[in-house]
Amino acid sequence: MTTLDGDPAGPQPRPVPAGGPDRPAPRTATERRLATVWAPLLGVDEDAVGRDDHFFDRGGSSLLAVKVVVRLGKEISLSDITRHPVLADLAALMDGRAAPSTGLLQALAEPDGPARGAVVGIPPAGGHAVSFRPLATGLRGTGLAVHAVELPGHDPTVDDAPFVPLAQVADRVADEIVERALPDVLLWGHSAGAAVALAVARRLEARGVPARRVVLGAQLLGTAAARRRDAAELDARSDAEIAVRVAGRHDVGGVLAELDPRRVERSAAAYRHDCQAAHTFLVDLLEQPPSVRLATPVIVVVAADDPSTAGFVEHHRDWELIAEDVTLHVLDQGGHHFLRTRPADAARAVLHAADLSPTS
Repeated sequence: MTTLDGDPAGPQPRPVPAGGPDRPAPRTATERRLATVWAPLLGVDEDAVGRDDHFFDRGGSSLLAVKVVVRLGKEISLSDITRHPVLADLAALMDGRAAPSTGLLQALAEPDGPARGAVVGIPPAGGHAVSFRPLATGLRGTGLAVHAVELPGHDPTVDDAPFVPLAQVADRVADEIVERALPDVLLWGHSAGAAVALAVARRLEARGVPARRVVLGAQLLGTAAARRRDAAELDARSDAEIAVRVAGRHDVGGVLAELDPRRVERSAAAYRHDCQAAHTFLVDLLEQPPSVRLATPVIVVVAADDPSTAGFVEHHRDWELIAEDVTLHVLDQGGHHFLRTRPADAARAVLHAADLSPTS
């Protein structure tokens, strides 16, 4: 349940066969230990794992990454694998030869060629930065860097990390975007992450460094009454009940069997926290619309077969309550989790939102 709303069931990329002089074998004891753990999860022989292999490019997912963490006895965190997905780099971190990274933004892809901008993704409820890994793969060769937010307290393998209020997350993300001087930022907030994206966009405008666009993925504004009703339904359920309900749809590969009940409920609590934070933020906007609307253009991206955004043709314009410029981009299919199920289509939506084309 590492990504309760962000890593649904579906086929995983097939691992790339290893071997050959350009795939050097693990050298250190830690590298060999990692290869031993990675191999069965990636569906390859241990001697087919090289020290330069990238966990996610070899077919890894956030769900499999949790299994890596658990099988290593939690010597590393899920965030460590996302930040250091190359086997040799992760081994160096474990051996203390690499400094641990800090901050909420995790770099998933750097531009290969002249930089044309940066995508900053905010994951859906209970999700992780790695939810945007398929999108990063889909944007290779476009000149766009891809970063994503790892929300505090969401790693089920880390004990007692506190959740952080939405306003503080938005402050920290805006700080990091400015400090890193990310160019021409396109914010993508998926599902519940749309609320954070809007809050970050507002902060960037206030600092005089507005984002290029805001993408609201798989999310409509809705009504205050409906959001209060959904929030009350979540309040009426225990973390254990939420875990069972959501895991029935999203537990891929038996990850729950490798996590103790306390950690499963912790993941459910992260899902609850994100949903409730988004509901509260959006209810406040619905009941007290800002006197000055967001000037940054907003693009609502939905899949036509996603029941959660039914009526999008009419209701995407509801976002005009808080933003001056709102347009719609529709994917033919992909469901609620089209970041995962249709990454190529999601990548095209990014290029459309950024007024770019693969060859421009």
